[in-house]
Amino acid sequence: MSTELPPDAKVRFTQERLSVLTPRDRQGLAGRIGVVEPDSRSTGKPTVYFPASGDKPELRLFRVDPRHFELVESPPDPVIAPGLNEVANPSDLSKGSGDVEPTSPGDGEKLSQSDLDNFFD
Repeated sequence: MSTELPPDAKVRFTQERLSVLTPRDRQGLAGRIGVVEPDSRSTGKPTVYFPASGDKPELRLFRVDPRHFELVESPPDPVIAPGLNEVANPSDLSKGSGDVEPTSPGDGEKLSQSDLDNFFD
């Protein structure tokens, strides 16, 4: 069983983990669904955010042991706009839009502002 929790996945505490908590903590955490937050530091111990629900306040747990959680719902697949993965025809890259054709820089030569503007038209 994998212990990795992907960002944006929905998780909850395992029954095994809940069984070792105090009755008060168990009551406050049992059945709550949290969301794994992306962490800029890859520590292997993510942050899990539990939104406020009914009389339970929001809760954010830092550096949690992923083995204490079970996956409820995988994160959504990223949406890729059509055409973003298509490779342009190299012959089309030399054609500019409009009347001015952009020039490519030579060895170490920098583009002028107008050349840069032409690339993004």
